[in-house]
Amino acid sequence: MTQPAWAPDPSSLLISEEQYEALPADVAHTIEVVEGNAFFCQPPSPERRVVAFRLQTALMEAKPCEPCIQVFQDTDMKYAFVNPHITDERKRFTLRRPDLSVLRCIERGSKLTSADVLVAVEITSTNEDTDFVDKKAEYAFQRIPAFLIVVMENTRIHSVEEYRLNWPARAYRLAKVHRGALTTELPEGIKLDVPFSTLEEM
Repeated sequence: MTQPAWAPDPSSLLISEEQYEALPADVAHTIEVVEGNAFFCQPPSPERRVVAFRLQTALMEAKPCEPCIQVFQDTDMKYAFVNPHITDERKRFTLRRPDLSVLRCIERGSKLTSADVLVAVEITSTNEDTDFVDKKAEYAFQRIPAFLIVVMENTRIHSVEEYRLNWPARAYRLAKVHRGALTTELPEGIKLDVPFSTLEEM
């Protein structure tokens, strides 16, 4: 049986921040990095792209005039908080790319970090553990105050799970499962009341 290319050299799976920055944009956009390990991402379906665009529009319309709030779609987010006991600099580098990031405005040209993010949004199917388990734990550890998981069932929104950060435990608690509409008040007074049908409009 032929061994995979990385078998004789597991370190070949690791990528440093400098190596990531040197990648062509179209290649970099296909991976996320967790503790230096590169993971390939499946491209979103057209329906998920539509939901992301519609929800970004709804968030932009709902944000207050002050403070200045931005909503980024599919943007690199480097983790600000890392395990101080990791000595390998490559393994200290983690980068995720939430479907949507709601944040206080950052200066033009600045790179997004998890410390900037108020709300992270992932759009996923019912059988993807990465969003329900890994990212939920990671985003809580990164102290992101709110996390929304938009759960797709085939081409429609099944539900939206809303999580809020328990600061002392640095873990999320389930605040509400939304069905039919996303009605909530997010950090910084962002009030949403949007039917799922509006988010699904092609």
